[in-house]
Parts: sequence; structure tokens; C-alpha cells
Amino acid sequence: MVNLSAQEGNRNNPYAFDDFLFVRNHFNYYEDDEFLQTLVKKYAPIDEYAKIDRDLRALSDYVSFRFRNLADKANELENRVKVTKLKHYDAHNHRIDRIERCLETEILEREVFSLGLFDPARNTAWSRFFKMFLLYENGEAGVMCPVACTHGAVELMQKYEDTLSSEAKNILTSIRDGANGEYSLGSQFVSEIQGGSDVPANLVEAIFEEEEGPDGCSNVWRLYGQKFFCSAIQADHQIVTAKPKGTQSSTRVAAFAVPAWLPGNKEKEIRNSYTIDRLKQKLGTAELPTAEITYNGTIAYPVGPLEMGLADIVGIVLSLSRLHVAFGMASGALRVAREAILYSQFRTAFDVPISSFPMMINQINDLDYYAKRTVAGTFKIYYEYIHFKEHLVSGIRDLEKIENLEERKRRFRLRELIMLQKIVVADEAPKMIRKAISFYGGHGIMEDFLSSPRLHRDSMIMELWEGPRNVLLTQIHRDFSRVKDWYPADDFCRDLLMGRDSDLIEDYASVFTRLMSHDSLLRNDEETLKICQNWEDFSNKLFIAFQEQALMELNYTGKPLKFSRLLRKLRKRDLPKMLEKIKIQ
Repeated sequence: MVNLSAQEGNRNNPYAFDDFLFVRNHFNYYEDDEFLQTLVKKYAPIDEYAKIDRDLRALSDYVSFRFRNLADKANELENRVKVTKLKHYDAHNHRIDRIERCLETEILEREVFSLGLFDPARNTAWSRFFKMFLLYENGEAGVMCPVACTHGAVELMQKYEDTLSSEAKNILTSIRDGANGEYSLGSQFVSEIQGGSDVPANLVEAIFEEEEGPDGCSNVWRLYGQKFFCSAIQADHQIVTAKPKGTQSSTRVAAFAVPAWLPGNKEKEIRNSYTIDRLKQKLGTAELPTAEITYNGTIAYPVGPLEMGLADIVGIVLSLSRLHVAFGMASGALRVAREAILYSQFRTAFDVPISSFPMMINQINDLDYYAKRTVAGTFKIYYEYIHFKEHLVSGIRDLEKIENLEERKRRFRLRELIMLQKIVVADEAPKMIRKAISFYGGHGIMEDFLSSPRLHRDSMIMELWEGPRNVLLTQIHRDFSRVKDWYPADDFCRDLLMGRDSDLIEDYASVFTRLMSHDSLLRNDEETLKICQNWEDFSNKLFIAFQEQALMELNYTGKPLKFSRLLRKLRKRDLPKMLEKIKIQ
């Protein structure tokens, strides 16, 4: 680096960011990340590890370069504007509701879904997770929300695969197994204008109609009403909540599989009797089209018993989305922390790297530790999900049907951990990304200089997806009031933090028991307000202690990032042929 302070003025300033850009742009997300490799080696089954490692190295060549470039290009302002465009009619006055997106997002979506992530013939539970985790290093990018939604749709429909109608089975096949190497996209439309988290308050109607409709179909369920927050509106199939009229479950929420188009109509752009009324202009995930829609006789196929819809949507579909929110932001944290730390080692002020200043050293350590404990925690929780063969129990009532008490407790821990993780990771992510952005000074807010501003905007959306903090904290508290006879709060805390210092465990168990013993968080008296405040603060401490234990169990002893060493290593690497192969055409 040129020492500028010892020079006279120079109108041709020689300063350049080239060395930093070289390291950042040539870093391979998997091959050059010793920490991520250590996690994969710890958690991948022994008999799968060699293949998974080989597949991740091949995929990382695309994710780290081609997919990253597509995501960055789609984030340019002129491209983000395109995703808010909706063409209601064609030139011949036919209602089409065509969503216009930039080409880069469409290419990225097509190539990500071509991986067949949910196809059992192509991926195991672990290879699917590792690939999704790697993909999330590029942020949501208009693609990962559809991946999460498709995941939830697959798991819900698989639960009832033997009882699905032939039409619903075809939907499952198209999103899971694909046809001729092409896989359909799934989505989930639950939220209505009166509120997203209050699913029982849904008012969209489902009516079984025997008469033949304008689409030529008879003896089918049809949906009527509005959904207000419908992300991944471009998807081929939807999981939708509605209340079935004329049944014993008429006041309860049921789950339906809904094709966006009836057979033969996709090419004609004739939607399944619903309109896309408006596209949202969001703070984050701007590449992802989110819409308000109206169902007007939309054909729908029940998924599971009508009375099980609410429990299945919350216990399976939303739980999986919460898992995605957490490990997606954890994956992004690896990239954000890595790039900020490398920049601090490259950038100089007063003739020394800014990474040498004590204030910056503390921030670097905080950022690095945050990323590593967050990632370690997500891997440990996903291990539990895979332990149960990727099957989530819909609700507390179903949990209590499990006779084996230890299994019941372990499943309950997973249920609560998924919510706790979502709460804490979503709360910490915006703060830590903001800290990373500060490493760059004024450059940190320039969206054409780095990707962190996009990831920061996305993190604000992730914080609200699938239940904001207050709702989930209240739900956890309610859960513990329901299971106290067979899983006391102190026992839960001891099991959760097993391996930590015994004094810390007992201290946390005492606090947790006191908070969970309060009879209700729905009163507004002074005592309850104080309990709510303490619970909100303590929830972060409790889950961070779990993350720290997960990181300690990894026993990672790799070398810290060093800019100069990486620069020398990457300059020796012969990349031209690989970069030519994966460049954006």
C-alpha cells in the first residue's frame, strides 16, 4: 500500500481498491472457508461426506461467482424497479397479471431450482441442507424465499401423500420430483389484511361446489377472498389457508394446495380464477415479488383433514420457514463478516491497517464470533430436525400423543429452539450487518460497492417473516404453561445448555423457571409488564448460551482470516477457465 501521508499533493491520486476487490471477488465460499468445511465434516454422515464435499466444491464454483454476480446485477436499482411491475392485460384485453422481473433473477431462479434440492433421487437431507446454506451466502436474491416456501409445501404434502387427490399428488410431484429435469416453484399464502400471525382470524372462504364453473370443473373446492402478503407470487403452486364453509370445521382454518394455472393454461396466461391486484414495494427482498391477490372461485385441493390446517401450517410450514430465516441469515453473516474483516485488513488510515486500532479489534472479534456462533447454532438445530427424519410434529396435542417421554421432550425442544433461534438471529442480524457496514466508512452505504446494504435491507424483512418477536415470545411462554406437568422449565433449560458450566446452567434455569411460571403474558398489569421485559431480554441470553455451546462442541482451531495471505494464495490459483465457464452470458 502506498504511503500517501508522506507524499506531496498529487492530482493523479494513485489509490486503488484493486487488491481488496481481487480477494473478495475470487474467494470461493466453500473451498476457501475452513470454518464451513469443519462444520460440514462434523455433521455430514460418514458414508455421505466424500460425495457431499465433492458436490459442494462443484456447486461453490457457481454460487461464489456466477450466482453472486447474477444476484448483484439483479440488485441494481433499475432492475429492482422491474420487480414492482405488473401487467394486468395483454394487447387483446385478456387478463393475464404478468409479473415482469429482470432477466438475471429469472436465470438465477431457473438455475437454483435445477439443482432438484427436494428430489430424493438427487439429494439426501444433509446434502440438501448444505447446498441451501451455501446458496444463502448470496442473500435472498429473489430466489431463496421460493426455495423455503417450496420446502414447506413439500414437507406438508408428504405428510398426507397417501390421502392426497390425484391433482394434489401431481402438484407434489412437480415441486419435489420434477419432470424432465424441471422443477416447479411452491409458495405459501397465509396472511390477510387483518394480520399475518393471527392465522385463526383468516377469512378467505373455501366452498365445495358441485356445479360446473366457468373453467369447466365441477365437484371441487373453490376459494373466495383476499390474501394480503403473498411472496413468491411467481410460483407455480400455492399452499393456502382458508375456512371451509358448510362443514363442522367451518370456523377453523384448513390447508389447500392451489395451482396457479389449470392444465394447459400457463402458456395462455390464464390464471386459476384469481387476480394479482397489486405488487408491494418493500424495504428489503426487493427482487422478490410480493402481492395482494383476490380469489374468485379458485380451484383448490385439501391437504390433510380440514380441521388440521392451522396446526399443520404453524407446526410444519411456518416452522420450516423459521428454520430458513435463521440459517439463511447465518449463512449471510459468514460472508458479511468475512468481507468486512478482510477490508479492515486492507484499508489503512494514518499509515496503518484500520484492523490494528483497538476499537476496531474489538469490533472485528465481535463480528467474527457472532458469525461463527450463529452458524454453529443453526447446524446443531438442523441436526435435530434431520434426526427426526425431517418430520415436524404439528402441535402440542400431537406431541402429547408420543408415549416415549424422552422423544417427546426432544421434539418439544426442537419446536421451541426453532422459535428461539428465529427470534434471536433475526434480532441480532441487522445490528451486526450495520456494524460490518461501518467498517467501510462512507463506502459501506454504496450499493454498487458491496452487497452488505442489500443483505441489511433483507435482514429487516427476515425479522418480520413468520412471526415477529413479540408473537413468538408469547407463544413460547404459552407452550411452557401447557407442558409443565411433563417438562418443567428448569429441566428444559438444563437439557438445552448441557455441557455449559453448571453454575451458569443453574442460574439460567432459575431465571427461566421464574419467567415461565407467570400465569399469562396477556394482562397489562405492572408485574406482567416487568415479566415481559425480562423475558425479552433473557431470551437472547438463553439462546446465545446455546449457540456458544454449539461452537465449543465444534472445537474449531483454524487460522483467522489474513488478507495478505489470502491475496498471495488466490493470485497463485489458475481461475480463467473456470471463470469463463460460469460467467454471465
